[in-house]
Amino acid sequence: MLKKNDALSQFSNLPDMSAINHTFIIPAYKNSIFLEDCIKSLKQQTISSIIIITTSTPSEFIAGIARKYNIELLINEYDNGIAGDWNFAYKACNTKYLTLAHQDDVYLPDYTEKCLLYAEKKTNSNMLLVFTDYKEVKTNKEKKSSLIITVKKILLLLFLFRNNFKNPFIKKGILSFGNPISCPTVMFNILNIGPFEFSEKYRYNLDWEAWLRLAKRDGKFIYINRKLMLHRIHNESQTISQIRDNNREKEEEMIFISIWNKPFAKLLMSMYRYAAKLNVNTLD
Repeated sequence: MLKKNDALSQFSNLPDMSAINHTFIIPAYKNSIFLEDCIKSLKQQTISSIIIITTSTPSEFIAGIARKYNIELLINEYDNGIAGDWNFAYKACNTKYLTLAHQDDVYLPDYTEKCLLYAEKKTNSNMLLVFTDYKEVKTNKEKKSSLIITVKKILLLLFLFRNNFKNPFIKKGILSFGNPISCPTVMFNILNIGPFEFSEKYRYNLDWEAWLRLAKRDGKFIYINRKLMLHRIHNESQTISQIRDNNREKEEEMIFISIWNKPFAKLLMSMYRYAAKLNVNTLD
C-alpha cells in the first residue's frame, strides 16, 4: 500500500495504488556486473511491480540471476541490436504501464510511487509518458555536473512552469535542440500509446527519435523534477562505446537535419561534439 506523505495532498480521487498495473522489463545484454544491483532496486520499490528480464544474449549468468530472484526470463531469438531488444521488451508487457529498466542503473525506492501518482491523476488520463530527473554516478559516487547535463536542464526549463504538456508543437520544440528525456526514467502508458516500435535505423539515438514521433500525438508528456534514478556511467557502457566510435555523433546529426536546415544542424552539432568529448574525458 502507498505510504502517507505530503505529496498526496497534490492529488485527489486517486485509486488504490496497490492495484495499479506496472511492469519493469530489463533488456539484459551480455553479463553486466551491475544487473543484480538494478534488480535489487526494483524489488525495493515502495509499490510492487511485475519484473521481467528479456535478452537476446542468453547466458547462465543471466539465467542464474533470474532464478535467484524468481524473475521471468524471456529470450529474444532475433538479435536486431538495441532497437530489437527494446521492441521485444515493449511487446512483452501486459500491463498498462511499462518502464524499460536499464541493467546498469539503480532506481530509488519511490520511483514507481511518484510516477504512478502523476500517471493516475484524473486530469492526466491522456498521458503518453512520465519521465523524471536522475543522477549520474561513477564508481557509486555522484558525478559532477557536465555540460551535457546542463544543456538538458536548459531544454526542460518550460517544465518549471508546469509539469506537463500535450501540445505537439511545444513537445517538439522541447526536443528540437537535443534529447532531455532520459530513456531509463520513462514510464510508458501502453494503453494510450498502443503498438509502438523503436526505429532500428538508430543504435544510440533511438529514444530521441521515438520521443519526436510520440510528440506529434495529442497526449501528455509529464516531467517529475526529482532525481528518482541513478544512471551509471562507466567505460563499458553502451553510451560511452557509441560516443567513442562516433555513432552517437552521426545519429545526432541525422536527427538535427531532419528538424532543422542543414547549416543550423551543423552549428548545433559542433556544440554537441564538444560537450560529448568533455563527457568522455571525465571518465579517464
